[in-house]
Amino acid sequence: MKPTENEVNNAADTGGVSQQDIATVVASLEPGQLASAKARSHCSRRQLTRTEMLLFWALRLYLIFTLGVVIYQIWTVAR
Repeated sequence: MKPTENEVNNAADTGGVSQQDIATVVASLEPGQLASAKARSHCSRRQLTRTEMLLFWALRLYLIFTLGVVIYQIWTVAR
């Protein structure tokens, strides 16, 4: 089967190894080998900006408030 242009470009970008070759190798690894390979290529956590942290805390507080409202509604209906 003749490789497509996209596969040729991907192979050139990865030093002659195509994405299909990489997928085949990963699929053939044993669970321990796969876990070891994933541990070596671990990405660290991203540092969030102050705005992003504020947004996430606001969402957490909203979730807690909404959960309280739902619990209150269930409690009043059950009585």
